[in-house]
Amino acid sequence: MGETLTDLTLPCLVHDLNNVFQTLVEAADLLSADPRWAPLSAAILRSVERGRSVTQSLENVEGTPARFETILNNAIAFVEDSLMGGRGPRIRFDCDIRGEIELRRNWAWERVLINLFSNSVRAMPGGGTIRVRADREPEQIRIVVADEGPGIPLEILPYVFEPHVSTRGSGLGLHIVRNIVRQDGGEVRAGNRGEGRGAEFTISVPATLTARPAYA
Repeated sequence: MGETLTDLTLPCLVHDLNNVFQTLVEAADLLSADPRWAPLSAAILRSVERGRSVTQSLENVEGTPARFETILNNAIAFVEDSLMGGRGPRIRFDCDIRGEIELRRNWAWERVLINLFSNSVRAMPGGGTIRVRADREPEQIRIVVADEGPGIPLEILPYVFEPHVSTRGSGLGLHIVRNIVRQDGGEVRAGNRGEGRGAEFTISVPATLTARPAYA
């Protein structure tokens, strides 16, 4: 038998991905020389940084703790960059964060918010506002994400977190959200704010398992 030429171990995959990221960085640098493409260059660089953060997290299961505001801002930036071409709806964010909140596995929680935000964007093809509320209580953290879309059809509402259940897209985004939240001992619920007023997702996570005050 000859020597195996393909090495798919995690360190090698991370190494190969970093090479891809470096190519994207060099391309972004070239684009930045032309003022017309400077915003696109910045968006590419932000995506590269997020990709690097994800690959680093693959080697560190716990991830790097971060303040919720940082996680939220990164998720918003990702969504705004994805709409940068001007072909998507005009999306606004209304955020209200109460209390000092810090989450472990920051990359995973960014993914939770990005999936929820992306779901809201698809539900509002004419544009609208995504509202984010986060509160820290003695025993738990509560995060609510709401949009101004048509809401979740009642026939699929009980199954919305199951894989491949969706009115649009792959139907995996909300399934991933539930899995990540449950990994940190939490739960996520889906509901409607009222007829034609949009969907609302409520996440509850035990503070002792997932988060700690910034002063701890």
